[in-house]
Amino acid sequence: MTTAHTVASRGGNHAFRTATLRTRGSMRHGALRTDAGDFELEPTDRRRLGVVARAGGRPVVTLHPAGARVPGPGGDAVRWSLGRHSGALTRGDARIEVRAGWPGRPLRVEVTGDWAELDLVVLTACFAVLTRRRQRLLTAIAIAGATGGPH
Repeated sequence: MTTAHTVASRGGNHAFRTATLRTRGSMRHGALRTDAGDFELEPTDRRRLGVVARAGGRPVVTLHPAGARVPGPGGDAVRWSLGRHSGALTRGDARIEVRAGWPGRPLRVEVTGDWAELDLVVLTACFAVLTRRRQRLLTAIAIAGATGGPH
């Protein structure tokens, strides 16, 4: 069964069920608060292809196309993939898909199957999509500035 959710943003705060993700404009860092505890999020690389959520300096969730890890059974057998404005985490028949529309619009999340620490995993995936989108925007602005913009 697939359930659809909306993750809306208010002033850099994103909420999913009982968890909240706080981000800043640069999207280089995020703070995640769940019932299970507090986590710090950051990109794993300069291109922001992946992110890591840490608790006390220890990686708990890692989402990267080269390798992903989430809490719970089968946590090593997950795959993270990025689209232009989306990301998908798959483990067997279970799937979490995050899609971002225009900036300021809510993110759409579809969850299929059972996931341990769902709030943590979903908001980490949301941060991954948001930070990647921010990096792509900054790159486009830099290219437009360097080339003199549209003619």
